[in-house]
Amino acid sequence: MKSKTKKLVALLMAAAMMLSVAACSNDEGGSNSGSNSGSSAGTNDTNQESSTGDNGSSEASGALSEEEYKAKVQEIGEKITELSSDVTSLESQASTDPQGAIDGLTEIINEMRPLYDELANLKAPEKYADAQAKIKEGSSASVEMLDLTVEMMELAVDPEKQAEAADKITELQTKMEEFSSQATSFQEGLTEVLVG
Repeated sequence: MKSKTKKLVALLMAAAMMLSVAACSNDEGGSNSGSNSGSSAGTNDTNQESSTGDNGSSEASGALSEEEYKAKVQEIGEKITELSSDVTSLESQASTDPQGAIDGLTEIINEMRPLYDELANLKAPEKYADAQAKIKEGSSASVEMLDLTVEMMELAVDPEKQAEAADKITELQTKMEEFSSQATSFQEGLTEVLVG
């Protein structure tokens, strides 16, 4: 029984680490974005004025300005990155205190889910529409992975539901394979916004 719990915790940590892959790329993009902000700020302001000033399309659609959008993506990404580093610290706890690691991971997941939802639903300016589509795809996949992970953890802590938990493990493994392409798309979207 203890061996199954440790294997489950290891798989859960792997799922959480997959989610943090995209967050780590956002952190790298944010660093580059910050170093370029002085040289591109004037350009962005000019682009915003011409794209919203000429026809008002951004205001009419409820889209954020380019500057607001980039700042919001950066802010949410930094929060996700911070939570992802907390997952790493749980890895060492998993071997000595599997239940504590599961509880900690559940808490982190419950904090991450609304961040991915918010990121997916940002109203991007036209310039970043394609990037936002990629971000939305990756964010939606991340939420799906988080939900599946929580469901599996809830089953795993109930000894009478071990068979259902094993089925969820298989489902999660399949989703993790699919998620890698969505994570790549997510990373590309973030890079287009924060670096490009």
